[in-house]
Amino acid sequence: MTDLNKIVKLFKDDYGNLLVLTPGQLGILKIILKREPKRSAIKCATQYGKSLTIALGILLRLVVFPDRWAIIGATKSKAGIIQGYIIQHIFDDPFFWSQLEIDMPLERLKRERSRERLTFREGGEVRIYTADVRNRKNLGESLIGFGAPNVIEDDSALIDDDIHALVMRMIGGHKDNFLMQIGNPFRRNHFLRAFQSDRYHKITIDYKQGVQEGRFSPEFIEEMRKEAFFKVLYECEFPQLGEIDEQGWSVLLTDKEVEQAMYKNLDAVRGEKKLGVDIGRGGNYTVFVLRTDNYAKILEKNRDPDLMAQVGRIKRIMESESVSPENVFIDDVGVGGGVTDRLKEQEYEVEAVKEGEKAQDSEKFVNVRAEAYWELRKWILEGGALGKNEDWYQLCEIRYKEDSSSRLKIESKEEMRKKGLDSPDVADALMLTFGKERMQVRLTWLDDENAGWKPLGGSSLLSPY
Repeated sequence: MTDLNKIVKLFKDDYGNLLVLTPGQLGILKIILKREPKRSAIKCATQYGKSLTIALGILLRLVVFPDRWAIIGATKSKAGIIQGYIIQHIFDDPFFWSQLEIDMPLERLKRERSRERLTFREGGEVRIYTADVRNRKNLGESLIGFGAPNVIEDDSALIDDDIHALVMRMIGGHKDNFLMQIGNPFRRNHFLRAFQSDRYHKITIDYKQGVQEGRFSPEFIEEMRKEAFFKVLYECEFPQLGEIDEQGWSVLLTDKEVEQAMYKNLDAVRGEKKLGVDIGRGGNYTVFVLRTDNYAKILEKNRDPDLMAQVGRIKRIMESESVSPENVFIDDVGVGGGVTDRLKEQEYEVEAVKEGEKAQDSEKFVNVRAEAYWELRKWILEGGALGKNEDWYQLCEIRYKEDSSSRLKIESKEEMRKKGLDSPDVADALMLTFGKERMQVRLTWLDDENAGWKPLGGSSLLSPY
């Protein structure tokens, strides 16, 4: 490792200081520099620094050897991350950029850090490819045409088996070839099979090693335990058989977790009451769910197509259960919009939840539906109780996964129907109670006489809907 540390000193970090790699990163770098072992599979905690390490290894090879490298990412942006690091660190040493062959100003390349192909004077070349299912034909032709004997599969588990087969076909045309599969173990596919194979050199760098090496703090890890995909992203564990399907969808809640919530003993029901109403359409149920801070129950479900009758039911429940209008959450998509419109005409300012709208935390969630369902999941796992009713097992049919931007999304009702699943009316009604709540802003003025703040013309409610 001493020689590797000397080599790494050629590079600078984002602040212009000498770059320091941890032991785990140096291990990855060594594999790339030596191109040995010829097959390696690496599970690596997210944000550990694998993309940077791979980029440095490829760059060092390219300025010395006439290598051809293909970086294949699950998405264009993911593949571009490694290429961006290569471009960034080309400028750390004059020898690096002097070996570059390029038809654009170096300053522009340094500024943009974006290029699908880089070539070097020694004959080396690196290209990035996107393993997009919509691009299978073009990808296959491009890979075979390029014929790179050295391949990095980044986010390997998110690359489908048939595309991985194309990669193997490409490198199979070279007697001396090299393949590194690296990423988070999201799916039980070829990436898992690599870890089960004696042909592969296997490495697992989980959060424990990351903490030991100073990549993560213990406080950060504890914070992330409640977030999505912790086992995959930080513990580097493949999903158990049955936890995830062939398309990468994971169950939101297991049967056991739902059952435990239904048989939980509560000393008392606490908190404000919230009413979630999923309006039925096309013969589906309209469902009414009441939730407090620690308990939820199904009040009613019916197939009455009369929307005005549903308006009457909502008003009666609000009165009998003492639920304030701002704590009534109604599915506002499709026919549900007629219900919320009528209630607002009657001066009931209920919450019209548009599930497809932008999430409050749009960096983590695709839309309101995904964010609300994840809050529902956390509520149950943190102690939320469910009134005994077998309809709650609908929650076990809700599935989630990451999109191409690493945001959590929930399987759509249309996709569920294709699998022969009924509309999750009960699950959706509970989910709605976790929907975006209105932002309340009280305009005030300073009363000089009483030296205190008072409402200016009452309160002003600003709703994001």
